[in-house]
Amino acid sequence: MDFSLWASGFPGLLWELEHRRSRIRLLNGWMLSSLGEDTSRLLKDVRFRRRVVMKSDHTLLGEFWEMVTSRQAAMVSFRLNASPHQACVLQGWPDPQDPEKYYGMLKEGVLSATFVANGSAGTCQLALGGAQYPVLVLSLDEREIVTCNEAAQTLFEGAARGGGDFMLEDIAPGEMGETLLAASRQALEEEIWAGTLMLRSGTGSLLGSKVRISPCSTGTDIVRIALLNIPENPASCTLAPCEDSVAMPSLREGLERLLARCPEVEGLMFSDIQSARGKVQVYGVGRLFSSLEWGASHAYEGTIAQDIERFSLDSLIVEDTLDSIKSIDWAMFIPCGVRSYFAKPFYAAEGLHAVLIFAFGNPSPGGVSEAAFRPLYEPFARLVACWRASVM
Repeated sequence: MDFSLWASGFPGLLWELEHRRSRIRLLNGWMLSSLGEDTSRLLKDVRFRRRVVMKSDHTLLGEFWEMVTSRQAAMVSFRLNASPHQACVLQGWPDPQDPEKYYGMLKEGVLSATFVANGSAGTCQLALGGAQYPVLVLSLDEREIVTCNEAAQTLFEGAARGGGDFMLEDIAPGEMGETLLAASRQALEEEIWAGTLMLRSGTGSLLGSKVRISPCSTGTDIVRIALLNIPENPASCTLAPCEDSVAMPSLREGLERLLARCPEVEGLMFSDIQSARGKVQVYGVGRLFSSLEWGASHAYEGTIAQDIERFSLDSLIVEDTLDSIKSIDWAMFIPCGVRSYFAKPFYAAEGLHAVLIFAFGNPSPGGVSEAAFRPLYEPFARLVACWRASVM
């Protein structure tokens, strides 16, 4: 059977996701009656999802996308504010031959709001799905790990005193625990927190893990904590030391000078990565970023930096932001008129510290050549190092 003919008659929206590019491609034109042409934004724009999906189902939907990003088969049902008595179903599965591709469908359904991962249904508190990364459920009031999956049990085996259930201080003693609690409280207020936290494994060694925290619908003081394992940093640019900060221009002037050296670029942005605080701050120059607040703060979740660290990317090209599933693209780049960009990470001893972004006002179907930008890497690294020295 001809696939295009079959897809055109399928009673749901079929889609294909490319993980490393965070790019989604629609395979047919099906729409939900309550959303119309905005149906595809359910798959792309996290802020749009939070506006149109019933709040009680936000956590379920967030867990689904966490499984998608981890390339695991998953399914979730949820309801829209506009039609609370009609369930919607999202289902996805990885390509068995190409690990970079993931397929899925969105359709109407009659299921109650439950989360399903690899055939196992339940709430985030009692069934943690088939996640291969460690997942824990924490009670903030009791400072106790309520439950965890097998990967977490393996990682923290031996941490519990007496070999039974373990408390917060068993895996995050002292200041580490207070930092984790603060991030968890922020997740309860804002529905999600993502960033870097320090924990102690069962062997006693310290580990800095990329963490995603979300509320559980079963209690106001219960959160789900996913430890997203990140590969070693790729061979990439490092931040050079600042040799003479007096001779260096200001951050804004320095970025404007760099932008002037690449006239085809319509906007240049420095993203200051603060994953330990769960945020990034951005500084942009050029036409596309003329209205953007200097030093605007954004949550780390859904940023370019998160994708770079999650997939160990040496660089990131987004050929069309309207096909993107990153929340930062919909929250900032698209409103600024950015349709494509090239991003380059820069590392310091502690890990990813900065991302340099070259932005364009038009889509770039053929991609972007990095060669033209390489001469700017070293002066950018010096500029950022001197800027850091001046503000510390």
